[in-house]
Amino acid sequence: MRKIFYQLTIVVFAIFVASTSLRAQQQDVMVVLDASGSMWGQIDGKPKINIAREVMSKVLRDLDGTANIGVMAYGHRKKGDCGDIETIIPVGKVNQARYMSVINSLSPKGKTPITRSVRMAAEELRYTENKATVVLISDGLETCQANACAMAKELEKLGVDFTVHVVGFDLKNKDTSSLQCLARETGGKYLAADNADELGDAINSVVAEATQPEPEPVQQPEPQPVDEPTILKVDILLAPGSKPLESGATVYIVPEAGNRQIKNATSRGPTQKIHKVKPGTYYIEAKVKNIVSSTTYEVKAGQENRAEIILNAGLLRVIAVPEEGGKPLEQAYIYIQEPVAAANGKRKRITAANQRNTFTLAAGKYYAVAVNGKATAGQEVEVIAGKLTETTIILAAGVLQVSVLAQEGGKPQTSGSYVYIYENEKQASGKRKQITAASPRNKFTLPQGTYYVVAKIGKATVGKTIEVVAGKLTEATIVVGVGALKVQVIPAEGGKPLKKAYITILEKEKQLTGKRKTITAGNQRQTFKLPAGEYFIVGKIDQARVSQEITISAGKLTEIILNANAGALQVTAPGKTYVTIFSGEKNLDGSRDLITSFRPRQPIMLPAGKFVLKGKDGSKIAEATVEIKAGKLTEVSLDPQ
Repeated sequence: MRKIFYQLTIVVFAIFVASTSLRAQQQDVMVVLDASGSMWGQIDGKPKINIAREVMSKVLRDLDGTANIGVMAYGHRKKGDCGDIETIIPVGKVNQARYMSVINSLSPKGKTPITRSVRMAAEELRYTENKATVVLISDGLETCQANACAMAKELEKLGVDFTVHVVGFDLKNKDTSSLQCLARETGGKYLAADNADELGDAINSVVAEATQPEPEPVQQPEPQPVDEPTILKVDILLAPGSKPLESGATVYIVPEAGNRQIKNATSRGPTQKIHKVKPGTYYIEAKVKNIVSSTTYEVKAGQENRAEIILNAGLLRVIAVPEEGGKPLEQAYIYIQEPVAAANGKRKRITAANQRNTFTLAAGKYYAVAVNGKATAGQEVEVIAGKLTETTIILAAGVLQVSVLAQEGGKPQTSGSYVYIYENEKQASGKRKQITAASPRNKFTLPQGTYYVVAKIGKATVGKTIEVVAGKLTEATIVVGVGALKVQVIPAEGGKPLKKAYITILEKEKQLTGKRKTITAGNQRQTFKLPAGEYFIVGKIDQARVSQEITISAGKLTEIILNANAGALQVTAPGKTYVTIFSGEKNLDGSRDLITSFRPRQPIMLPAGKFVLKGKDGSKIAEATVEIKAGKLTEVSLDPQ
């Protein structure tokens, strides 16, 4: 999380620097901030809107009082409204505290009207009259049926010097072509924040260009006084004789008096930044991912100075395939680890990214691991300085798609069903080890082999053995044989269902103890899904109880109405009175059965019949006999004397 936050901060800051670096032109920038409902999604347990707020806070702090920036937001006031777009901060000199008080108040709710937002931002910047830059930060694609690419071409044609930079936040596995076109057609940059490494590459490539000053007419250099800044360029090479890197690095220029600590750097920036420093001796450090290399260099006055740093590094590209000769698995993720495992058998991770990524690594040996779904494979690789190493990892994996049916010939149940994948062989305990589980809408990527697959709908489960073949899609169908049950409890014939009734589903046959085993239970509003068969159901509300044997058929909805033959009793009594209800009929020994006890507050349901009530308030007692009638409310007053 900290790495993603740091790199996302650099992305946004780099764009702002690019847009505001020529201060003499006083170019205006409008930030269009995504406040749609999807910004409540999380990365490493943290809402994306919170990450965006923290990034904006850091960027605005660095630009406080210097840049002309406005902020526009969309989706922050209404759900489902494509017109929910607002300039929350007009363009003006940045005031970090004031800007953040407004940004922190945003509450994501609605849709993602990217095209309309960018157009409104352009118009507010008067893009047909002035140079204008829009920075779009979005975690989603257009949801308002508009063509951002076509709009970009129109704005670029009409604008004086109009640019849109796009930060695609957490858009991995989505088609970002429209966002890329929006940036490309206006001469801007599209930066994808899919993961830490890809984000780092994107950041550095744009910063290099963004911070370059516009070329000026060639003039004869004038002699510079010794104490005036002079130009320093730093070439970063993978190996001696290789081409200088164009992006991907961060450079720190530290005076020798700064104890070689980068916090004391007088200049820092991306790969090809032109540094302006005073003559003297400097410690220069370059960082590329996890690689750090350095040199010392003496900057001399009145001339162009060019330092060189050798990384002693190479490039590594890892391709994951399901089988020998198979196509690359686009969703595969690659982990680069140390070649030797620790005492606990695990290897330390160095970096990781989608297989589309090319890794920059120090020369040496590594262990590369490819993961796709539950399929994993690894192998040793060697990175050679100045070279591109390409290696293929065969996962020996296939894909399993499971269709779950309620009954033979029925439709697949994609809602309310679940699929569990287990090892086929049982462990010593007699149980199978679970590998993964998901809705049947998912496709499971698994190592080739035999698995025990269980489909579940409600309380019904069925399992079968399925073989997965490498490089193939295995489609399997599991018929669960499940039916649905809906139970309502009424107080009397023709009465309305009792909303608070509780239903218990039990096995029909009694156990040796004389009791039935409970299968499931719930409110009568619930629809129970059960294996086809016979059951014993009980409906209960307060002291009223009714039961019945039923049969469930696969693929059918069984609807049952249970008549509780019950009525309601409302007791009125002084506040501290405690009421006990006894059966109306006495037992052979002259006693009465205790039904229930309570403090009278609201009506209580009882079976139809006669009952004896006793109210007690300290030493005071009151007694009454009542008859409860099915479907009726009986009211009685107790006043202990």
